[in-house]
Amino acid sequence: MKILNYLSAIVFVAIISFTITACSENPTENCEQQDMNEILNCGVEKNVEVCCETGASCVYTYNGTDYPDNQQGLNDLADALGCDYKSAEVGDSQKQLIIKSLIELKDKARLGDIE
Repeated sequence: MKILNYLSAIVFVAIISFTITACSENPTENCEQQDMNEILNCGVEKNVEVCCETGASCVYTYNGTDYPDNQQGLNDLADALGCDYKSAEVGDSQKQLIIKSLIELKDKARLGDIE
């Protein structure tokens, strides 16, 4: 009888533990992809993907390299793309337009979070 009570207690604890872990919400990841050649004058296809996970920051991926969603990451990604914006003047304004396009892509991915 003691063994039966002991096993019942173990099963009860296991069921509670399983229920608690099974009810925890898994983070959702939403991604958007854009061929930057569609909006930039790159000459070749340059696919950038941005993925946003619920409760975490977004990450841009280009050519197998991840770039964080911060100013340095966006600057590095804009440099790595090496595209000319179709309607931009040369220089820093061009880079800012590339970064603006990347941020718009991220916003699109974030919208997938609330749909």
